Amino acid sequence: MQATPRAIATAAAPQAGRLAEAAPRAAGLTRLRFFFIAWVVLYHLDLALDVSAELPWLKPVLGRGYLGVDGFFLLSGFAMWLGYATRPPRDWPAIKQFLVRRLAKIWPLHALALLALALLVGLAMASGIGIRAPERFNPRDLLLQLLLVNDWETMSAHAWNYPSWALSAEWAGYLCLPLLLGVLLRLPARAVPALVGLAFAGLCLLPYADPGSGLNLTLHLGLARFFLEFVLGMALARWNPSRGLTLATLALPLGLALRLDPLAVAGLAALIALAWRWPSPRRPDLLMRLGEASFGVYLCWIFVEAGLVGVLRLTEPGLGGRIGLLLLGFLLNLVAGWCAWRWVEVPLHRWVIGVLLPKPSRGFSPQQIADRLAGRG
Repeated sequence: MQATPRAIATAAAPQAGRLAEAAPRAAGLTRLRFFFIAWVVLYHLDLALDVSAELPWLKPVLGRGYLGVDGFFLLSGFAMWLGYATRPPRDWPAIKQFLVRRLAKIWPLHALALLALALLVGLAMASGIGIRAPERFNPRDLLLQLLLVNDWETMSAHAWNYPSWALSAEWAGYLCLPLLLGVLLRLPARAVPALVGLAFAGLCLLPYADPGSGLNLTLHLGLARFFLEFVLGMALARWNPSRGLTLATLALPLGLALRLDPLAVAGLAALIALAWRWPSPRRPDLLMRLGEASFGVYLCWIFVEAGLVGVLRLTEPGLGGRIGLLLLGFLLNLVAGWCAWRWVEVPLHRWVIGVLLPKPSRGFSPQQIADRLAGRG
């Protein structure tokens, strides 16, 4: 029987020095990752193709697709609590192993995609191909992205592989996770719903800092957006409400219809808590595989966008052509992301773990050493 978040929260503390391992994944949450990344990709495709301008009934959904990133932020906090509440990385060996595992998960593919993009930009410039806003591709911003600090109020304009701003925010969350876990573990159970309410109140106030943007805050106030949702996800996982979740998910379509991003995020949070209870299939299905590949899909978007820009320079398609390009771009992004996950992300993750966290060699007790010296072992 699967343990509940409440049971996780009240379980016995791990032994001192136990190293943090990778957090487990629930099938329902992994499936949600596909829907979140699909929403994000379709939003960006619509920005380029403007399909919703002629099909306005799609605007409430496609025009708010950036909220898929908010879903990932909530999901990240929720999953971190499920995975590490009973084994928080407290001492340096555990913290080091946790950070190495998270870095091995996100950085190799990020770095490879960024270097591939730099090569593509360099070849385009050398060939005399015009690049829109070439000042975006400068060495300083390349270094900031490579170090995953590009969302720490260090950049004023998107550059290079611009979706990596969310990756930079996630990395900040991983760095702070030991502290956040320590605080939440010490918080009385009756105070956890209040923390959920405070985080949601912060999200309601955040759009006023940049009127007109809703929660679509990235390089400026992106960290505030992330941490409010990361903490909200963690607190929701510990609270583990069992009633009213299905009804609360209605906040998502209501928020989209009323253009109230925080209300839509509340619906996403309820959906995550509900999805965690969905039964797991006997074997991974297509949605689970695509959900596992969501990180690769996210980072590969920039290359699909580059191809799309090239097509739009050569032709001016009508509505039917733009719908076709939207569907084709979506499919290509999924395929590219799956390939990046299967053939790059997973192998590099294992390789980095093997290099930075090698398994300790087998040692011998003093008695075993004495037996060997005496010829008894």
